[in-house]
Amino acid sequence: MRGVWVLGGGGHAKVAIATLQSDGKTVAGVYDDDASKQGAVLLSARIDGVTPDLSWWQAEPRSALIAIGNNATRQRVAELPADWVTATHETAHVHDTVRVGSGSLICAGVVIQPDANIGRHVIANTACSIDHDCTVGDFCHIAPGVTLAGEVTVGARAFVGAGATIIQGVHIGTDAIIGAGAVVTKDVLSGDKVAGVPARKISNG
Repeated sequence: MRGVWVLGGGGHAKVAIATLQSDGKTVAGVYDDDASKQGAVLLSARIDGVTPDLSWWQAEPRSALIAIGNNATRQRVAELPADWVTATHETAHVHDTVRVGSGSLICAGVVIQPDANIGRHVIANTACSIDHDCTVGDFCHIAPGVTLAGEVTVGARAFVGAGATIIQGVHIGTDAIIGAGAVVTKDVLSGDKVAGVPARKISNG
């Protein structure tokens, strides 16, 4: 396989590059549409400025990974034609029965237990724990240090903030936001934002 292009040149791109390298993949370069970043180097990978219409990209198939933390933006970028690569850090523990969708990033120290199902373009960020029979929808971001107990369901594009804990069997709706450090003991509706211990709704979807 030719090198993998990383789409997005912010801080999260460093994590993506490190994970790709740990997974034995070569990074071809980094694309970011911020012209001020052109020529900068992230972990030996150069940020290249390109034309806004991305005609150069569509001229031939390319392998790529989206390194953008914002779920909605990541979903828009995923509409590009590409061979979306999944990367798993060598220190992650992912059981053989786990299903991981294309374009997902499994970072250092992540634990994913038997029969979990991880969707497309998911970020399982540093040292998060996803227990047995969990389902994480497409374009979710599970932030560093999150704990999902068994049989938790996380809807598409939901964001679970750093250090949050979701107890067993809870359902998190699509586009929901879970605040950092929250302890979620009951279902969260689509689009709602919750925070605190125990978590309470702070805004409606």
